[in-house]
Amino acid sequence: MSRLKVVVTGASGFLGSYVMRALAAQPSVDAVAVTRRAIAGGYKVSDYSQSPLGDVLIHLAEDNDRAQVAKSGRAYEFEVLATQQALLKKGYHRVIYASSSVLYGDADINPHTPEDPVFSNDEYTRIKRFSELEVLKLQGGIVVRLANIYGLGMSKKNVFSAVLQQIPGEGPLVVMDANPIRDFIYADDAAEGIVALALNHLKDPNEGGLYNLGTGVGTSIKALANMVLEIAGESGRAVESAHASGRQSTLILDYAKTWSACGWRPKISLRQGIAQLLNNRNQ
Repeated sequence: MSRLKVVVTGASGFLGSYVMRALAAQPSVDAVAVTRRAIAGGYKVSDYSQSPLGDVLIHLAEDNDRAQVAKSGRAYEFEVLATQQALLKKGYHRVIYASSSVLYGDADINPHTPEDPVFSNDEYTRIKRFSELEVLKLQGGIVVRLANIYGLGMSKKNVFSAVLQQIPGEGPLVVMDANPIRDFIYADDAAEGIVALALNHLKDPNEGGLYNLGTGVGTSIKALANMVLEIAGESGRAVESAHASGRQSTLILDYAKTWSACGWRPKISLRQGIAQLLNNRNQ
């Protein structure tokens, strides 16, 4: 059986590093880590359009900080889309593009399916939606909309990190807004889902589509903070909002289509994931 060459852009980033580990566990797969900085065994490029050819492309190399993308303006948008166009012209047999659940908006309390309407009203969502449409034009093109990913090595700017940074501590644990409800997925689960969809082409190389990677479970920021406090042994502390909006904000993903396509489902509960993060900090 010939070996499958899987090219991963952004391989040294948070999610990319998890995807590389998930690929390393797969027999008959040669994973190529493409990155802008030198890493052991990596393929260094100055621009991701220089990525090598392969059988499968997993494209993760985009800035996922929505606020930072907004500050970067149209220049960044043009750069990202030009890079993607160059990659799609290389002729990979399958392309997996990492998109975001924020395209669904936060007005619906029900878990979103891939068939739900989407909204692109800023630079970040506009880039994601245009990129999705281009990938979905390909035979075997796959778009993965990701829930809120957490795990070792995650950004220090997200709400999960903001909570963990206050452990251990005394007095109230303060978050920006305790009310929003989000779907939190551990990075190992997200990476395994991406790899499962990438390798699913061995059954049908022409089968593509749009898939969700989430847990189907919504947790409010307040409930998340209280769970962290409980597991850390600090359940006596209160959780407070610095700027409570008072409006409903819910974003949960239905992963039934992904399960049907490749047999993937999340394995790590939020409580288990939090315990892993706290235990790792204490080692």
